Amino acid sequence: MIFAQGLMIFSLHISLLTSILLCVGLLAGCVYVVWQCVRAARLKRFVEVDEVQRAYVDVLPPVSIIVDACTETGQLSRFLPLVLGQDYPEFEVVVVASTEAEATSDALSALKVEHPNLHITFAPRGSRTLSRKKLALMIGIKAAKHDIVLTTCANCRVTSDRWLSTMMRNFTPDVDIVLGYSHYRYHRDKRWGRRMRVFDTVSTGAQWLLSAIHGHPYRGVTENLAYRKHLFFDHSGFSHSMQLLWGEDDVFVSEIAQGRGVRVEIAAPSQLSVYYDNLRHAHRLLKMRRDFTSRLVRRKSFRVQGLMSCMWWLCVLSLAAAVVTAWPNAVVLIAAVSLLVVLCGLASWAMGRIGLLLQAPRLWFTAPLLAWWRPLVGACYRLRELRHRHSHYTSYC
Repeated sequence: MIFAQGLMIFSLHISLLTSILLCVGLLAGCVYVVWQCVRAARLKRFVEVDEVQRAYVDVLPPVSIIVDACTETGQLSRFLPLVLGQDYPEFEVVVVASTEAEATSDALSALKVEHPNLHITFAPRGSRTLSRKKLALMIGIKAAKHDIVLTTCANCRVTSDRWLSTMMRNFTPDVDIVLGYSHYRYHRDKRWGRRMRVFDTVSTGAQWLLSAIHGHPYRGVTENLAYRKHLFFDHSGFSHSMQLLWGEDDVFVSEIAQGRGVRVEIAAPSQLSVYYDNLRHAHRLLKMRRDFTSRLVRRKSFRVQGLMSCMWWLCVLSLAAAVVTAWPNAVVLIAAVSLLVVLCGLASWAMGRIGLLLQAPRLWFTAPLLAWWRPLVGACYRLRELRHRHSHYTSYC
């Protein structure tokens, strides 16, 4: 049956090729949507169900907080009072400043008088062929007096006085590493491309968090990472990645986490927000560093992520090809658009649930579009990273 309406026709006679393209688009889209829904459900169950059933310590252990103030531009006068005001029985704060003058500044000296558990040291600028961040962490860990260390940075913001207790409650006798989560301050990002940055941050975070939840940890964030101090010395610190300016989070965690008890903590009080002066520039640098060091920590989740991106591309392209091959049949156009709208709606719902758990703003219907464009954006970053690959090594300093 055929009806004509202007330049369009309404025909129920659809060619075999068009039918196959519609089926392929539907199947590929369903695979992608189901994958997103499963990820969202697993993360939600981890937070709301597994957390209740998980065993925690009866007595919170002493902990040393290592604050890197060498490589970040954060203001210690704002950050330290939030850390020192934690509701926790026994802890010390070791600040590693960039210079001796900064370590003896009036603001830090005043805080030190008020808080005897605050210790300040500095990282000398003697060696140019050494990562400043790794040097700061090494100095802080060696100065720590407690068995458990928690690393963070001066440009972080603590959002709860239960941050420390929420992280440390996981250190049962069989746990050696606790992976916390941090994110940049979303509300300060007003520049062009902010939705893609939000989507990229949430997607990357969900990827490595779920991999760790499934028993395959390969990454952490130094802004919120805790482990037993002897692991650092047992693995000779950062010696295996000393030639790299980065890798103190993903490369180091992938090394020390093998065969160890690892827990993930993403309850709201445990999450930190990170401040950057130039957020767009910082996101670009962090993404390039992450892409570079990911070659050293290849995991199955990378392949799955790539496969699902291909599925989403296949879905959109197949539906578009179906419309082209059947043009000007409006029935095919309506069917393809309807399928795409439904699939996008389900994918948006699943991504929204993940973003909510990771304290990210809702992207609503733009999330599937961003998921389609993300591989292209990632390819552009990788091409740029290839041109600046030498800058990832300490010999470039």
